[in-house]
This record gives sequence, structure tokens and C-alpha cells, in this order.
Amino acid sequence: MPTPVGYVWTRRDGQLVSYLGIARYASADQLHQLFFDGSSKKQTYRRLAKLCEPGGKPGEGACLRRLSYRRRDGVGVPVWALAPFGRSIASRLVPWLRPPAATDIGARFLEHTLVLNDVLTGLVLRLRRNTIDPLIELPFHWLSEDDDSLSFKLPHPTSGVWLRSVLKPDAIMAIHGLQRRLFIEAETGSQSIATERPDRTGAVLTKLGRYLCYFVNEADDRHGSWYRSAFPDSLDPRLVFLVHSEERRKKVAAAVKERLGYMPPHQFKVMVLTFAEAPEALARYVFGGAAVPMARRERQLRVNDATLEAAKNGYKALLQAVTVARKTLDDHNKKGGPQLWVPPLPNQAVQGLRALIARLMDAGYAPEQAPAQDAAPAGRSPAYPGQFQ
Repeated sequence: MPTPVGYVWTRRDGQLVSYLGIARYASADQLHQLFFDGSSKKQTYRRLAKLCEPGGKPGEGACLRRLSYRRRDGVGVPVWALAPFGRSIASRLVPWLRPPAATDIGARFLEHTLVLNDVLTGLVLRLRRNTIDPLIELPFHWLSEDDDSLSFKLPHPTSGVWLRSVLKPDAIMAIHGLQRRLFIEAETGSQSIATERPDRTGAVLTKLGRYLCYFVNEADDRHGSWYRSAFPDSLDPRLVFLVHSEERRKKVAAAVKERLGYMPPHQFKVMVLTFAEAPEALARYVFGGAAVPMARRERQLRVNDATLEAAKNGYKALLQAVTVARKTLDDHNKKGGPQLWVPPLPNQAVQGLRALIARLMDAGYAPEQAPAQDAAPAGRSPAYPGQFQ
């Protein structure tokens, strides 16, 4: 692995480069959640800036590129992508990656991609075992949109002549353990649900009809459907629409059900989820084959001031004890002899406790920040196994 000037390549860097190979683009918030939990945002930006610098050996270029786009309110948003040298590393760490696109996408599509990649970020957080295991071990493969397209033929709506057409899913998610391949279409609400104009290929029901042709109609090679011709494996296809609100989800789901009728082709199944519920629903789908959103339970808890003060003091005492224990171990290990080691704190669990106390305390109070750790295990095991019927 490279050793760029000024810093030492870490396992976390390899994970970050792998993720950008999969996602293609990521925001600082997404990368912070995935790889810098418990650290300050300043540390995240500093590390990303280092990875944008060339390496210290001949032929070692920068791993990352820093891009930006302006939101509709005029605020500039930094975005990170792989540089060619970083791509060469990611290709070794994630062998199933496809070749990169020839050019970057424009600002409008970049914003759209980051919204979709919030779903990918949530999936990785839920399904990885910890923060240091290779992303190749995730129970799914995610392919972001690139220059490739899915070719097929469909009949013209008026003349009936079969015309060549293409599909470009926003992402494809292969779940080999479940024998499923999900074609994901992220709908931001800018397109209508239905349209009478054949040229409006972005409308939801128009996309539905195009995928129906792709999944069901026989291909020119007579070896099955267009899908089976392009993907000659045993994974069954599914179409997933992601929408921005619960109201939109209900409307799209109703329109899809009406268009397919009560007996849709067995090869063609559709799921409609909101962006907010998609990470958890798809994580459960990976293990159970059902993407029904889990019902959320609201709990009310009554605590008095004395209990809150005790929780705050206990949290501070825990952090102080951990700090003293680490310093004692460091001093011991520097003297030589048998080296002692203790597992790092599970940062996500500790920060969750900190956030809970902060919400319960009076406004303006926030518990001390937990000590930052490099590549600390998140304490997660694969989510939701056995919770489906």
C-alpha cells in the first residue's frame, strides 16, 4: 500500500478508498459516519486532504480528488471521489468493481447521487461487522451508475415496431446469499408518476413498463429474457423505487399495483420505499427477503434531576477511567517486555449514550467527547438475522 508524504497508510484508509470505489462519490458527512465516528469533523477533513496529496514514492499519485457543487440555495458542498491511483488500489481491494466512468457527472446529478448514497451509507453501517473488516465481506455488492447501460428492445406505443432502447439504473444491488439482484431507481419527485408522452422516459410508470419488457420479454439470442441474457446467473431481478416521502410512496405503490394488476408476471416484483426507511428495510431484506419497514415504537421515560446528574457524572467518570487506563498501558508498553492491549471503546455505542444524556439534560449542556480512536470496531454484528418469517 502507498505511504504518502506526511502520514502513514492505515487500514481505515484502505476501507475509505474501497468505499469510494463502490459509491463513486461521497460527502464529508457520509465518510465521517463510516470511518471517523468519535472524531472531530476537523480531523475528518484533515485526513481527506492528506489523501488528496501525491504519495512519497515514484508512481504514487493522490488517492482522492476533491470536487464540489452548489446546492439550490447557493451553498457549496465538497464531495470526494477516487483519483486514478486510488482507483488502482480500490480495484485490488474490491475486485468486482466495474471500470470507472469516463467523466464526472454534473452538479444536479451529483446531488441526486449523494441522496442515494445516504442509503448505501446506512446499509454499510448496519451490515458491516466492524469498521476494520474489508468491505468485500459485506453480504451484498453495490454497483453505482457508470457508463454502462442495459440494452433491450421494446415496442413503440403507436406503431408497434420494436425499437432498441437502454436502461440506466441509479444503482444495482446484488445479494448472492438471497439470490436477488435489485435494480434501484431513486425518484426525487421531479418526474411525474404517469405520462401519456412516450418521450418522457423518466416517469415512474414509464420506467415500470421498460423494466417489465427487460425482465420478461425474450431477447434476440432466444436464450431467455433480456435480463437473463445480460445476467446469466441464478439471481432473480427485483425493481426498487426510492421516493422522498411517505405520501409519495403510497401514491407510487398504488400506481404500480394498478398497472401490474392482481396477477403480475412471476419474474417481475416491485418494492417502493422512502429514502429514510430504505437502509433499515433493505438491511432486513438482505437476511430475510422482505423489505417491509419495521414499525417504530416511541417510548416515554421519566427521570428526575438526580438521575440525570448521576448519569452525567458516571459518563465523565467512565471517560476519565479509560483515559487513565490507556496512559498506564502506554507507559508500561514503552518500557518494553510483554505488551498489554485492551479493546477500544465501541465508539458508536458510547456516542449514542452521550447523545442520549445530552438530549435529556438542560439546553446548552453536552457531555464530554469520548476519546477519538483510529479504526475502532463499531461493535456491530450483522443486523437483523432471524427476524423475518
